[in-house]
Amino acid sequence: MPSPDRQPLTRRQWLGRIAAGGVTLALGSYAYARRIEPHWVEITHHTMPLMNLSSSLVGKRLVQISDLHVGPVVDNSYLRTVLRSLEELGPDYLVITGDLMSSRRAESVDLVIDTLRDSPVIDLPTFIVLGNHDYGEGFRNDFVADELVDKVRNLGVTVLRNESIDIDGLQIAGCDDRWARRTDLNATFARVDHTRPTICLAHNPDIADLPDWSTFGGWILSGHTHGGQCRFPIIGAPVLPIKNKAYARGHVSLNGGRNLYVNRGLGYTRRIRFGVRPEVTVFTLTPV
Repeated sequence: MPSPDRQPLTRRQWLGRIAAGGVTLALGSYAYARRIEPHWVEITHHTMPLMNLSSSLVGKRLVQISDLHVGPVVDNSYLRTVLRSLEELGPDYLVITGDLMSSRRAESVDLVIDTLRDSPVIDLPTFIVLGNHDYGEGFRNDFVADELVDKVRNLGVTVLRNESIDIDGLQIAGCDDRWARRTDLNATFARVDHTRPTICLAHNPDIADLPDWSTFGGWILSGHTHGGQCRFPIIGAPVLPIKNKAYARGHVSLNGGRNLYVNRGLGYTRRIRFGVRPEVTVFTLTPV
């Protein structure tokens, strides 16, 4: 029972308390989005059914990371910590689906090399494709991408640019970047046997809507979107750098038996994430 000496709050006092609570919530949310979520990595686990998978590949683990954005914005010690921890996941294969760096020209290339060298990336069968930011400012500087590729390959890491490779009976194809206008699916699949298990790496998931997939029935692994980087109740992610908004994040079943997975990335172009934690994806290969 309220004290007889306690006066009820006036309408102005109620509104003042509500406003103060709103300001506190907004400031707390902003601090969380700036300081906590950008480095709060989520490890997600999925099965990857592949047709005609050999018994020797069943149960193998493939780990996907994406969008490191090594450079002046992303905390490099954070990236190195995440990369070193990948070994604990027991990967048999590692793929990086583009945007290794954020760079106007080639000023971030050496930092990318130092970051990769200080990780299990160079000790694992690792396969990389380029993203739009790997082409420097404007996404069209071939000399920037070429310098990055040359130095990454010197580490013994495979970079796929509209080509494919066979590893233990698993075909891994890699498309060059769409925004850089370097994607060539016909060249990418020129040596691929579509009756065998195949994974295609492509930074931008909009590539899945190109008409040149022929009889490909495997998995497409992408990044690029950062999951929208900020997602809100009801409205979702207001900014997505893709045409097909269904490709924001996670698994999407496509026509022709294809599957797409869009990784949310580790880095960022601005240090803010809300409702879209950075991601390391662990796939376990299984037969269809």
